Amino acid sequence: MKPPGGTATTVVFVPAMDCPDEEREIRAALARLPSVKSLTFRLFARQVVVAHRGPVEPVLEALRRIGMEGRPVDETLRKADLPRTDLGQWRTLLLAGAALLLGVLLYAFLPGEPLARLPFLASILLGGAPVALRGFREVRNRSLGMNALMTVSIGGAALLGEWAEASVVVTLFALANLLEARSLDRARKATMELFSASPERAVVRVGGVDGEERTIPPEEVRPGDILVIRPGERVPVDAVVHRGTSDLNEAVLTGESLPVEKKEGDPLYAGTVNGRGPLIARATLALSDSTFARILRRVEEAQTQKAPVQTFMERFAAAYTPAVLGAAILVATLPPLLGGGSAAVWVYRALVLLVIACPCAIVLASPVATLSALTRATREGILFKGARHLETLGKVRAVAFDKTGTLTHGRLRVTGVRPAPGRTEEEVLRLAGAVEAGSAHPVAEAIRREASRRGVATAARGTLARTFAVVDGRGVRAEVDGMRVCVGNPGMFGGTDSMKDEVARFTVGGEEPAGSTVLVGTDDGIAGALFLSDQVRAHAAETVRALRGLGIRHLVLLTGDNEAAARSVGDSAGIDEVEHGLLPEDKLERIRALVAAHGAVAMVGDGVNDAPALALATVGVAMAAAGSPAAMETADVALLTGDLRKIPSAVALGRRMVGAVRQNVVAAIAIKLGFLALAVAGYATLWMAVLADMGTSLLVIFNGLRLLSPRTDIE
Repeated sequence: MKPPGGTATTVVFVPAMDCPDEEREIRAALARLPSVKSLTFRLFARQVVVAHRGPVEPVLEALRRIGMEGRPVDETLRKADLPRTDLGQWRTLLLAGAALLLGVLLYAFLPGEPLARLPFLASILLGGAPVALRGFREVRNRSLGMNALMTVSIGGAALLGEWAEASVVVTLFALANLLEARSLDRARKATMELFSASPERAVVRVGGVDGEERTIPPEEVRPGDILVIRPGERVPVDAVVHRGTSDLNEAVLTGESLPVEKKEGDPLYAGTVNGRGPLIARATLALSDSTFARILRRVEEAQTQKAPVQTFMERFAAAYTPAVLGAAILVATLPPLLGGGSAAVWVYRALVLLVIACPCAIVLASPVATLSALTRATREGILFKGARHLETLGKVRAVAFDKTGTLTHGRLRVTGVRPAPGRTEEEVLRLAGAVEAGSAHPVAEAIRREASRRGVATAARGTLARTFAVVDGRGVRAEVDGMRVCVGNPGMFGGTDSMKDEVARFTVGGEEPAGSTVLVGTDDGIAGALFLSDQVRAHAAETVRALRGLGIRHLVLLTGDNEAAARSVGDSAGIDEVEHGLLPEDKLERIRALVAAHGAVAMVGDGVNDAPALALATVGVAMAAAGSPAAMETADVALLTGDLRKIPSAVALGRRMVGAVRQNVVAAIAIKLGFLALAVAGYATLWMAVLADMGTSLLVIFNGLRLLSPRTDIE
């Protein structure tokens, strides 16, 4: 991929990149290359996104120099290749462990014999050589990490004559590396399962609907191609049904397991699974532009954007390691100089400190929990633009809702037409339909459906609509049959007292009904009124109660609709604070005021019309974003279905993620501080320190993996 400016971007897969230590080592090695402009790490995918000038070979050569092989990743959306744990780790553990076991047996039968100690030395060399090699590279790259610290500790113990203990340390460290890698592979596997729905083939008909069938890779499908999708097959690209009916499993996109009925004209999404009936479909997007591809890109982007708590912990670990290293030097030198005991004793205690100094558990405290939470959210049809938005959503204290398309289904219907004297209902509908002929707004769609039902749709489509213009927040206008026609809410027509009186005549008893009122006007005055209503979503009230149960007390409905319609929806959903008749700039002011009053504020909207308010809110949440590129790009969080219950679930998940990170941090620091004290006091040994470090790393990993469980959902 080559962005402007002569800089290429290559995704490099590095199988050996298992934990933050390798990430630091790779960063240090590649950052020195003059051709490298920027680096973005996807640790759990074992990928480095390198922006570079010229060929990628110098980058791959730099990786080889530090003992890591890398290969460019094909950016197609085929099923991801998740590597297994490195066999070299198994080999190191088995060799070091076998030598240690032999040494224990010889020592038991030949106590005191020098020969009995040789297997311990062999264990140190066999298990310690890979560690020493990586430690040397860390020092050379000025990236002090776990391997460098362990090399010093193991070497120091061997020089002090503690061969048996050094052998135990080497074996335990190899076991720790293996267990950590396998545990992290579990987290990777959970994420990569999201990619397993990538379509692997497409059946197209060449030459039209009845043409010859040919099987090709999905990447080769182009918009307009005719697809054959048989029962049980995945939809290869986004398409629209041309012929046939079936039910499709869209769980890969929405998290909903119930099948969705599809008929002629309905959209199909790449990666979803066809049910009982064969379908003929027409491709609408290439695979790389499909909804599925956008979701996968969003997942990858979210993993590269760190939550604030993760960034803080990395800064803490960067200061913590040198601090403990300095403490180890002081422990090794000061007490002997001050007459506090044997130098060998204090050097040994300093070596124990070095083992405890390993920051891996602290650095892993956040990313495993973050990755697990993001994976869980994506499985449920909740997409986050970055981990920081998941953390922030857990902190919100106020939520603002849009009405149409958010608390309601957004499918309006015309419930009544009131023509002015001398006009007919069909004439009013014809004029309104002509103006709204090219609009995708829900109001326009409702007017066109009613015109079609009454048989005036043909007239509406045949009417010339020119000079189309949008009156921001009020309606639209156009020239129809030589006259200017305006279609909009009452605020579009109330400029003068006489016009206000005319508007009032089109309401019931001076009051608007519980729905949207759309007036149709010409230069001669108001031609008539259309009354539209919408249905409140089934789970709106349940969602509001769940948010209140999470401690979010301030809930507000912001809408440009009339008071009666707004109050009706607010009452149905259980929202007391309702603000109506708002223009887009008014919504912005309300969001600004909410942020000033409550701090973190979430705005829930349709992702298109509410884009400014979504952008200004602390967290913008777009509803029913499947298939909508604008919604996915605008909002910080995109809900792929219209299920409002996903909102409190996402808030709860954000809180649980932050809670898991805090638990990990407290546990890691407490255990390490405890062993620091034991080491200085002389009660901790090297093998105990390795066990403590290994146990702490596994503890934070498994605590983070708990977030993958469905038990984190709100029932």
